[in-house]
Amino acid sequence: MMPGLLRRPMAALALVAGLLFLGGCAASGNAFIAPAGTPSPDGYGMAGERTPSRVVVEAGARSRSWWTAFRSQQLDEVIQLALENSPNLAEARATLDRHQAEAEAARALLKPQIGLNARVERQLFNSEAFGFSGFPSRTFNIFSLGGLVSYDPDLFGVGRSRAAEAEALAEAAGWEADAAALSLSANVALEAVRIAGLNAQIEAAEQVIDDDRKLVELARRAEALGGLSRSGRVEIEAQLASDEARMPDLSRQRDQARRRLALLAGKSPTEWAPPDFRLADLALPGTIPVSLPSELLRGRPDIKAAEAELQAARLAASAEQADSLPKLSLTGDYAQTSNQIEDLFRSGSRGWNLSSGLTAPIYDGGLARANRRAAEADLRAAEARYRRTVLEAFSQVGGLMASLQAGETEVAAFRRAVDAAQTDADITLAGVRLGGTPLLRAIDARRQLSLARRNLADAEARRLSDMIGLFAAAGADWRAAGDD
Repeated sequence: MMPGLLRRPMAALALVAGLLFLGGCAASGNAFIAPAGTPSPDGYGMAGERTPSRVVVEAGARSRSWWTAFRSQQLDEVIQLALENSPNLAEARATLDRHQAEAEAARALLKPQIGLNARVERQLFNSEAFGFSGFPSRTFNIFSLGGLVSYDPDLFGVGRSRAAEAEALAEAAGWEADAAALSLSANVALEAVRIAGLNAQIEAAEQVIDDDRKLVELARRAEALGGLSRSGRVEIEAQLASDEARMPDLSRQRDQARRRLALLAGKSPTEWAPPDFRLADLALPGTIPVSLPSELLRGRPDIKAAEAELQAARLAASAEQADSLPKLSLTGDYAQTSNQIEDLFRSGSRGWNLSSGLTAPIYDGGLARANRRAAEADLRAAEARYRRTVLEAFSQVGGLMASLQAGETEVAAFRRAVDAAQTDADITLAGVRLGGTPLLRAIDARRQLSLARRNLADAEARRLSDMIGLFAAAGADWRAAGDD
């Protein structure tokens, strides 16, 4: 069969290219093994901590478009706007596209490389230079058209490891894009809650200021009737001024939160104004689904990204180990060559070549050893990052569950405090009007009511923030149902 192939070099090259192509497609992956020392707890809380009543830890827990649990159309619209327009998310997706292209390029290098060569030359043949005196020198053309096939069989898997490494990095970039989207949706919701909480504080402060003004009027009447000293009236006016002085800072904080929300939504403050969120418009989710600890390792995007990066580091270390071994290359070329273009495709103008080469390093000045040490150091760093990411994930989920449990108790306590302070303030104010209660006592009662209202608004906002944080920490999905 070989003589036939030699008589048909183009067919031989095509067959060789096909066989090598099939050989170049081989690649395999290994199941992930967590590094030694990676925690695998069976729960999230420390000893003695209770799971909040709203939290359901169960197998298969999953929450797509998790923010819809707060039943706020305004929040739904702003998060969707952010997912469509955020520059940070656009950057993460572009990074993913780049890594996917690099993975495709790495896979392409495993396959035979086939090219076409076309060349036109004009040469001067100097007969005197070759000892032929008396013969005239000639100028002539050379036309050449042919193909080239080259292939690296990748005897020791260097190329396959590099391709698998690039694929692992692309997978990591995909998970990082998911993590960026989840983080973005959570940050939007947190800013919305911050705005709502500040609105509640501003409303409480405005109510206190209104009460202060009523007390100032009472103080002025009492002073005119001789029932209050001038210093007592001045003290009440000073309290009014002090309460009014708190308003600009609250307004400033709300303005900053609104601007941060516009930035997250990918809009400038001049072209888009965020909704005026209120705590009353954000429903409390009945339940917050949290997956089992073992499932958190398989579902939380930052853990999956760290896992893919660790796989890439392992593959890079493997490639560096094999890179110093001998390398085999196979090439074949075919060309039609003639000094007359009309003779280019005649059978007498063809020529071909098949060759193989083996190279092995002898001395490289320590380059290969240094590269191996660098890859091994990168691997140890990737293992440490993976363990740290897992530890942080479990700590974050457990901490938010504990904080949410404390927040439920805190909100209930502050509601009782507001009710008690409101009753006390009403009683003392009625007493002042009847002349049986000192005005300064009423001032103190109103101050306590103001503090209780602001504390309640803070506690309600913190509880909502803990819920948002727990949705995100538990690896809730930012996609809508049906999106993958």
